[in-house]
Amino acid sequence: MLTPEYLTAFSNGYLGMVDNLNEQIVRDIARRMVKAGKVTDTAKWQIKQAQESGKLLNDIVKEVGKFSGFSDKEILEMFKDAGITSIRNDGKPLLDAGVISEVNLSQRMQELLLANAKKTSGDVNNLTLTTAAKSQELYIQSLNEALLKVQSGAFSYQEALKQAIRSAAMMGSKVLYSSGSQMSLESAMRMALLTGINQTAAVLTEMYASDMGAEYYETTAHPGARLEHTVWQGQVFKIEGEGNGYRNFYEATGYGTVTGLCGANCRHSFFPFWPGISKPAYTQEMLNGYTEAKYKFNGDWLTEYECSQIMRRQERQIREIKRVLAAYDSAMKSATDAETENFLKEEFQKESVKLKNKEKKLKDFCSETGHRLDTSRTQVYAVKDQNGNIVNYGRSTSMKAVWANRKAKK
Repeated sequence: MLTPEYLTAFSNGYLGMVDNLNEQIVRDIARRMVKAGKVTDTAKWQIKQAQESGKLLNDIVKEVGKFSGFSDKEILEMFKDAGITSIRNDGKPLLDAGVISEVNLSQRMQELLLANAKKTSGDVNNLTLTTAAKSQELYIQSLNEALLKVQSGAFSYQEALKQAIRSAAMMGSKVLYSSGSQMSLESAMRMALLTGINQTAAVLTEMYASDMGAEYYETTAHPGARLEHTVWQGQVFKIEGEGNGYRNFYEATGYGTVTGLCGANCRHSFFPFWPGISKPAYTQEMLNGYTEAKYKFNGDWLTEYECSQIMRRQERQIREIKRVLAAYDSAMKSATDAETENFLKEEFQKESVKLKNKEKKLKDFCSETGHRLDTSRTQVYAVKDQNGNIVNYGRSTSMKAVWANRKAKK
């Protein structure tokens, strides 16, 4: 069993790497947009656009390859830590009662853990590769829209370029599933890791429960759970059949289905429960508190779930602005004329002010509602290669944004 708190935080470092990849792709797109040049001769410009599009694809494939080298190792370590943590949580009641003296992953459990880690790595790498084609498509679409704006006479080259860069940065990197559906790179990676690790830990729990002859499971609980999950979280169920006041585990929780316990993006888990030995982890008072509207903000009372939705939305907005800043920064460096460079510098400054205002808004909300500000969801991480060299660029852009904001206030 993995706790909801563990499942919330375990992938933060990895998702920082994903954020770096996302911003690097946005930088690549912005740089290639500038290199396409001004529209003086449409036919020549389209040839240049096609050339830069091909180079962009190569750029992103290289970035994805670099990312995959870090990704495989990180995912394996996450699975190993999750497996050890899960089995220790499952065996804790019996350890505390002195029924057993130790709990370890069996050979069969270790083999399952490694196989699922390898599968998840493969899934992640395959999804990440699709970002190259989707980014190339975004580049072409954004530049074509810019061309039409310039040709209409309603927009200058600099204004059309700015809008194209901003639009691409706000969209960010997308992954393409075999079904044809799309999802943001960050959301796809978060879901793949959460679902993969939680479902692996669930199978380990089933194996341990079978080995130890457990007849009951208790589900975990957390504030902000989906409404359909609140009806079974923090309760004890019978594994086989039902009776003695206990409902059937599978029928009640929907375990094994996409929308049920341990399904897609679910942070609930379960663990063996031994009547007479185990103590229920949750009281009814605790469960009621998870769904109570007890946080006051701007005169309204909010539940934990409502607070979490507000914070996630504000965090997304901050990450979007940071991508725009990264794109402007890259475009400025690639600008070949002072007019374009100065125009982009002004836009960078305006966006820096927006960033600081958004960050203050999130900080104020957390302060007023008593929530911890989770900087891991908005900060930029430094990632090093095998030689110890930093391969990201985020801190430099971040400092530029700070100084641009200060300059704007003068």
